[in-house]
Amino acid sequence: PVSHIVKPFGKKGTVWHHDSSVVDERYDLALNVWMPFVKSNRLNGCLWMLPGSHINDNYFRELAKACGIPLIYEEDPITGIIDINKWTEIKYEAEKSNDTYKSSNKSQPLHTDYGYFSFEIYAAFFYCVTQAEFGGATTFIDVDELVKILKSVNPSLLNHLQQDKIHFGRADNPIARNSDYILQQDELGWKINWNYYRALSDKDNQSLTEDFKDFLDTYVEKSGELKELKLQPDEGVFFQDRRVLHGRNSFVGNRQLNKGAIAKEIPEEVLKALKLN
Repeated sequence: PVSHIVKPFGKKGTVWHHDSSVVDERYDLALNVWMPFVKSNRLNGCLWMLPGSHINDNYFRELAKACGIPLIYEEDPITGIIDINKWTEIKYEAEKSNDTYKSSNKSQPLHTDYGYFSFEIYAAFFYCVTQAEFGGATTFIDVDELVKILKSVNPSLLNHLQQDKIHFGRADNPIARNSDYILQQDELGWKINWNYYRALSDKDNQSLTEDFKDFLDTYVEKSGELKELKLQPDEGVFFQDRRVLHGRNSFVGNRQLNKGAIAKEIPEEVLKALKLN
């Protein structure tokens, strides 16, 4: 295949990368030809090579493997169908603003993004395409801080959150369904799994779900202690989805963040379901 790339004057350069990073040259051949149609120099965008990068290529492959598996997908908020290799675009669309938070400009309550997935997502990330004229910051609170507040104001609720599993997501979806504790501990410390709207279908634990939502509404959401991050265009943020809660301030204007995730591993049954979709 041939790619024609037009780069207008003033456009930013690209970071160090492989063009055919999906090809493992130990087994297959990848040959790229870079051919400018104008004279190129340092001022208008010549090609740069990192000396010696061809010698220790396996180092970069092992580094990428250690970083995890990128998961880029778009989920239909109504049907739950997941379309792979497509960004989740969080942007204001007036005609859809009453259907889902990702299309709204209203404030979004604290949550984890992937608590309803049937396998654990190690990290989530946002990339800013456009930022709102007013408002629109992403808000965060660390799970350790949350537990500290719970211990102080409602230790009984803290215990219940670790004892009863909540069903998140859709019962008929092999990817977007999960039963888990809202709070639990592992070798690294506290973990949280929370999305109020994904838990509404669990009628057996509705009281616990409402109690935790009430705690967040009363003591956390309006506390003024949330960390705010307002990304600017071309900026991004990575965060461990199970170690923080995040939300969004309301905003005015056009705002778009693209969302993706990183998993340590993806179960075979999930890979099959993704291919079927």
